[in-house]
Amino acid sequence: MSTLKDVAERSGVTVTTVSRMLNGRGYISEKTRAKINKAMRELNYKPNELARALSKKRSNFIGLIVPSASNMYFCKVIDCVEHLVTSSGYKLLLCTSNNEAKKELEYFNMLNANKVAGIILASHTQDIDLNVAIDAPIISIDRVISPRIPSVCSDNYQGGLLAAEHLIAKGCRKLAHISGSSYLNMDANKRFFGFKEVCEKKGVPYVAIDATEEQFISMRYENIITSLLDSNPDIDGIFTSNDIIAAQVIKLCYKRGIRIPEQMKVVGYDDIDLCKFCTPSITTIRQPVWDICQCAVESIVMGQDKNVIPTSVIFPVTLVEREST
Repeated sequence: MSTLKDVAERSGVTVTTVSRMLNGRGYISEKTRAKINKAMRELNYKPNELARALSKKRSNFIGLIVPSASNMYFCKVIDCVEHLVTSSGYKLLLCTSNNEAKKELEYFNMLNANKVAGIILASHTQDIDLNVAIDAPIISIDRVISPRIPSVCSDNYQGGLLAAEHLIAKGCRKLAHISGSSYLNMDANKRFFGFKEVCEKKGVPYVAIDATEEQFISMRYENIITSLLDSNPDIDGIFTSNDIIAAQVIKLCYKRGIRIPEQMKVVGYDDIDLCKFCTPSITTIRQPVWDICQCAVESIVMGQDKNVIPTSVIFPVTLVEREST
């Protein structure tokens, strides 16, 4: 593998001159730049951008911390953020915390040590601002962590309202809500509060059950769905806090001979691709993931110039009706 010294010798300049050009420091003549670039091409030399960042105030990397790279929603977030980061002239450092506070803290320290341009946080730890100090903009996606950290979310409360109103309008007489994150103080919990408000206002009985942290990580919700159906055989409408739970509800209803949407209607949340591939396809609350990610990336880029980042941005949601209702 070629080194900085090899490039300097091939181009006939000092190592310091090559370093100055790569780091954008001081004047380098066009003739010298051409010689160095030619040597780099001939030697297939690739600068170590993380190492270069150590000698500068910041790098051109943006960090993204997610709890899982296998969850379909976070796959969509990763894909959007990577595209937007690259389009903005930066590169992405992806970290998966597996919902572990210690691991997340280690990632923060690593990103800080490498002087990232900023961090987009899509993981679950709520007290991270008490444990880290980083001289770079931070913004959270789909969760409000603290007043110190700006956030960008969908209108989760409105999503709960839309789901309950839709199920009731379709003739449901007893509803259920399955939450995938109530064990955490997350903005997504507002989905239940919106759902609850509509049910109580219209006098429709409802039950609510919560998934565990382990179920969120494994994406296996069969036990709580089975328990819900066993103990509430009169339920005819279910609103789930994500589409993965909705898909598993449909699967278990099929096994029990419960026809969807004739006997049971199901509404999910997120509008991941899975919704269109299921049979029946899933009615869901669509949150604008691209817009959310774009806002987060643009906020990080704006923060480089010390521009003020909005403390809270909320995007509207829409209901997408498909075969499950």
